[in-house]
Amino acid sequence: MKRTREQVASTIEGFVNGGANQWDWDGFISIRIDDPELEKIRQRCISVRDEFPPDKVTDYCSPAGMEVMRKLADELKAGAPA
Repeated sequence: MKRTREQVASTIEGFVNGGANQWDWDGFISIRIDDPELEKIRQRCISVRDEFPPDKVTDYCSPAGMEVMRKLADELKAGAPA
């Protein structure tokens, strides 16, 4: 799937801030991104759940994992290499 840095940042940011729809996040983590750099970011977001297990079964990951994803979104928005 084709996605821009801005779209990936917006999707991650929406998820960590609780403003995204569940299907947006499911689509993001389920569909490979054509751009190899952005695909690495997508894969990182998937691995965060295992690296930072959730405290509650209803959470995606721990607060530390959410912070990792927040930083990824910030770096994408700032134009840092993915």
